[in-house]
Amino acid sequence: MIIIYRICINIILILSPFIILFRILNKKENSKRFLEKYCFFSKKKIRGNLIWIHVASVGELMSVIPLINKLEKSKKIKQILITSTTVSSSKIFNNFKFKKCIHQFFPIDNNYLTKKFLKYWEPKLAIFVESEIWPNMLLNLKHKNIPIILLNGRITEKSYKRWLIFSNFAKTLFKSIDLCLTSNRETKNYLKKLGAKKIKY
Repeated sequence: MIIIYRICINIILILSPFIILFRILNKKENSKRFLEKYCFFSKKKIRGNLIWIHVASVGELMSVIPLINKLEKSKKIKQILITSTTVSSSKIFNNFKFKKCIHQFFPIDNNYLTKKFLKYWEPKLAIFVESEIWPNMLLNLKHKNIPIILLNGRITEKSYKRWLIFSNFAKTLFKSIDLCLTSNRETKNYLKKLGAKKIKY
């Protein structure tokens, strides 16, 4: 299944310049920063421990602001990387005056690009918020032995049934997550059935 997924993502990657151009024209893409999605980063990594948090958009970003504030106080953490997929979330991020925290757009989930992303940022921990499951990124994180946390995990009955269609593939992905912290008991049950190991509600 991963081979089929990667073929589909590679097709999307080929078509992505046209998709991004269309999105720029519709003001759904940042015309100055879209290259971050191809791993041409606008921010630099500094030496020391980096914690990476990935959110989808504004709601997920707002939910982790208290966590970011706590992490910023830790002397052991030198930098916090926040990634998201929407322009609106990047604008909201700029409203906060973080000292250690920077924002970049999440790369296209291509095998090569995710490897390039991890090689550059070298996170000590990766935190995915709610329902952000990206196969290539998860598998490459696991390959590099970088701990993965699913924070405030949320899986609906509809998405659960979709994952069941590819049950073996789902088990490979969810098994790679070191800790799942769920937002409800329903999600906890779904994750258990999908192969996740350590789950807490």
